[in-house]
Amino acid sequence: MKALLLTYKIKDTESINWSKALASYLKRSYGSSTWSQFFDVKQAENLDRLRNNANGSLASEALIEQNLLYYAFLEQLYMRLGANSGQLNIDYTWYDAAYTSTSGSQKYTQRTVAFEKSSVLYNLAVIMTLAAKEQLDKDVKISIGYMSRAFACFDYLSENFLNSPSVDLQAENSKFLGNVCHAEAQELFLLRIINGPDTAKHASLIAKLASMASSLYEKADSFYESDSKASPSEIPYGDIKWKSIISCKVNFYKSVSAYNYGIILEQQNKFGKAIAFLKIAESAILSAMVHKLHVKETMDLESFKNLVQAKHKNLIKDNDFIYHDTIPSDASMENIKGMDAVKAPPLAKQLESYMDKVAESSDILFKGIIPLEVYEKESIYSELKADLLRKELEVAETADWEYSSFVEFTTLPKILKDLESRYTSSAKSGKTDNPQLAIMKEKLDLWSKSVLRNPYNNVELQMQSIVGLRKKILELLSSIPEEQQENAVKLKSSLLAASKSDDKLFSFVQSNLTELQLLKSPAALDKQWTALNSFQHEQPDLLDIDDNKNEEIRQKIGNVGSQNDDLRILKDERSSIVQDLKKAVNDDDITRVVIMNRDMTDNELNELFGKELDKFKPLSTRIEATIFKQRNLINTIKINLDEVFKLTGLDDESSKNDPNLVKRNDFYNRLSQAFKSFSVFSNDLPKGLTFYESLLKMAQNLQSVDSIKKTTANGVLPALPNQLNESFQQLNIVPGADRKEFTAMATLPPVPPRTYGQPDQFTMSPSIPPKQPPSGINGLGNFGKPASQTDQDPTSFYNNPSVFDESLYSRFGG
Repeated sequence: MKALLLTYKIKDTESINWSKALASYLKRSYGSSTWSQFFDVKQAENLDRLRNNANGSLASEALIEQNLLYYAFLEQLYMRLGANSGQLNIDYTWYDAAYTSTSGSQKYTQRTVAFEKSSVLYNLAVIMTLAAKEQLDKDVKISIGYMSRAFACFDYLSENFLNSPSVDLQAENSKFLGNVCHAEAQELFLLRIINGPDTAKHASLIAKLASMASSLYEKADSFYESDSKASPSEIPYGDIKWKSIISCKVNFYKSVSAYNYGIILEQQNKFGKAIAFLKIAESAILSAMVHKLHVKETMDLESFKNLVQAKHKNLIKDNDFIYHDTIPSDASMENIKGMDAVKAPPLAKQLESYMDKVAESSDILFKGIIPLEVYEKESIYSELKADLLRKELEVAETADWEYSSFVEFTTLPKILKDLESRYTSSAKSGKTDNPQLAIMKEKLDLWSKSVLRNPYNNVELQMQSIVGLRKKILELLSSIPEEQQENAVKLKSSLLAASKSDDKLFSFVQSNLTELQLLKSPAALDKQWTALNSFQHEQPDLLDIDDNKNEEIRQKIGNVGSQNDDLRILKDERSSIVQDLKKAVNDDDITRVVIMNRDMTDNELNELFGKELDKFKPLSTRIEATIFKQRNLINTIKINLDEVFKLTGLDDESSKNDPNLVKRNDFYNRLSQAFKSFSVFSNDLPKGLTFYESLLKMAQNLQSVDSIKKTTANGVLPALPNQLNESFQQLNIVPGADRKEFTAMATLPPVPPRTYGQPDQFTMSPSIPPKQPPSGINGLGNFGKPASQTDQDPTSFYNNPSVFDESLYSRFGG
């Protein structure tokens, strides 16, 4: 038995120009100067070509491929524009399918991408039915697949594109076409079994499949019955012969189902029930014969009618003469449970691979069409990326600081070099220098050069300069007119606070003047150090003392050297990983992901962002691994160095036999503290000098206002210039300051001796360690607790906006 499939018409359309429309949209959105960077001519021309191919005269399989690709592009565009697709100003014109002379000439024009999508989807479903017809004689399984996919397209069209102006796209019509495709796919599956071998063995399956086919065609037939006002010669949609064909199939497959069910009952010796269902089969096939006009060439209704009647007649005769089984009067098709063999793939599943194919091209083609809400969601993700990167950078910077601190404090490369030179040399010398002493001398020379090069190394001269500036300011303030006393009070208050701050700053270095003078004199420094170190040259060579341990010492020195190389490699590797992480974060673009998930709730979006951030976890894990290995290596190196020192007996011998050890260490520590104090002094003093010069200029400006008053004919004092007036508004009177204090300042007492305790710690390097640095390196260094802000920076007063505003540098800095 052959299958008869309905023939659907394809919708016709008028051409459009995507290239022109996209270029015009981008010009309106970005302006004539920048629109071109969002426009790709080649991709736009490809889209025009794709639409023409999708509506061309290619083979069915090729047309399906082209329409799916074009629909995927439309889907990508719709996800970006949504209801605002009319902004493209494209007129999409489509004609109704030409089932009648009037319907084929009816055209509709809209500017929404949804209209274009629905029309393309309609044609896609129709082309799939045509492909199914072409494959009937080749492979029925392929035909079933095409019909199933067409059913899914029509079904999606009827549920998602409502209120369409086109008759073809109206929900009830597309639903009807979907039901017919569903029934035809079921019919093809049924005929595949009927036309196969041993049909009698599959009678139960045929009955169920045929029952479902009849029900599906009955659902499609109800489309005509719902339009009761139409005359018998009129139909609501499609070809006029469809109604007759569908009605015929409803009754034919009902007959097929009842006949095969009767055969099953006969096999079960239920002859009475079998006769009842054969009667239903005979009645149904007679009803189908009424509509045989359009199906007689493909469906042999006559032969099947004869088969049913003969079987029915013979079974009645056998029952009358042999079985005498009661024939029930309530037999119904409801007793046969239908089986739906059609598994239609959802449209999203059909489009999935095509959406992936056009994703990259869509990102290029629609690069300039990004909704504002997508930018907003992307900004949230960008903040999450920035936080992640910031945390990883802080972790890496802390690890780098730990590495630098360890290497700087231990002078590890220098120690290794000296130890290797000492214990790998074949010649033994009793005058080999102690590596520790060489390192200490190197630092002393470095401090000495730093102090010599510093322009503020003459502390007494700087004190005199500060005192001179104070005196000039007080002399000017003493002659300020009464009208400007308020501003004068502000200046005196700021001068008093600055004086107290600078007194404390000078007190830091006053107690170290002797050491600073020594650092300024390299010859004297070298002489004292030589005197404290002279005993070392009289010591016997340690190789002679403990020669049997030399091999073990050399081995451990080699181990430490290898570990030091590994430590440096770890740092370099971490730097490389950090650069990779920066690049990965900067190159990461989830615009398409956000666009494809625009309907997500905030919680779902946060979950999506969390999954997207997981892509950076491998790099973060590698950074953590380098830090873990670095800390283990540092601890291992410290342990191995301690073992080397114990084996060499360097510390023990030095402490037992060197009478200058305590003096030398005290000398070194005093110079170290002096340099630290001087570093703070030289770093902060320029701020004070600049501040005093600013106060001096302000006092001079007040003095000039008084001079203008004296030379004015009418004797009226002019108002302060706006710039000067704003500058005084930045100055506030220091709490507790009164006129007695200002009077006392006129005598300019000498800088008082140091009254504050020496700070616990000063920062020697201009580099600032990362947030929350480690407290120290166990066994090799102790950085102690951080000093208070005032101790660390005695001139922090100058950074206090309530007393002094840094804008004064530019206003009165000359």
